[in-house]
Amino acid sequence: MTNQYSILFKQEQAHDDAIWSVAWGTNKKENTETVVTGSLDDLVKVWKWCDERLDLQWSLEGHQLGVVSVDISHTLPIAASSSLDAHIRLWDLENGKQIKSIDAGPVDAWTLAFSPDSQYLATGTHVGKVNIFGVESGKKEYSLDTRGKFILSIAYVRKLCLLLLLSGCVCRLLWPLAQTGQGSLGAAAGLWRLPAARWAWSPQEARLCLMGKA
Repeated sequence: MTNQYSILFKQEQAHDDAIWSVAWGTNKKENTETVVTGSLDDLVKVWKWCDERLDLQWSLEGHQLGVVSVDISHTLPIAASSSLDAHIRLWDLENGKQIKSIDAGPVDAWTLAFSPDSQYLATGTHVGKVNIFGVESGKKEYSLDTRGKFILSIAYVRKLCLLLLLSGCVCRLLWPLAQTGQGSLGAAAGLWRLPAARWAWSPQEARLCLMGKA
């Protein structure tokens, strides 16, 4: 039996150009849900999901080129965004203000993800390295080498493990050893045959949704 799905809500003209990244989180203080989007129009937008609709809360300016990745902290009311301008920016979701800007280096923050405790930001680079930045310090703590593949997407799973989606439709697991600059790389190639570009985990991390094109 095939499940039938339909669009619950559509936000027209959400951005002036293509939306390249989206993150969905929970505002525990207000018991509401927050959606953050990043676009080729250089903007990061923060939306409140309520009563099955999106209401715009903040339109965040600061990036000079298209926003390629966004994520929401698991423990703090902050979001992170990375852009083709080579900067990572941290945003306060309660007042819409920029907290800090981090110079990540050209194409060194193509994708990013908060660690489960929100103390670190992991970024994927075009040369296959994972850079770990301290959220408080804004400095790069260490780097991990994944052997030369462009990292298209990155996510923390099961607290410490990093799941990487690399160019060439390759998926790998990486267990970073905190503050040592070393890690253990596990291969998981051949999980799919389509060129997947993004993914999303179910809340219990039991299922993985891959997004791409045939």
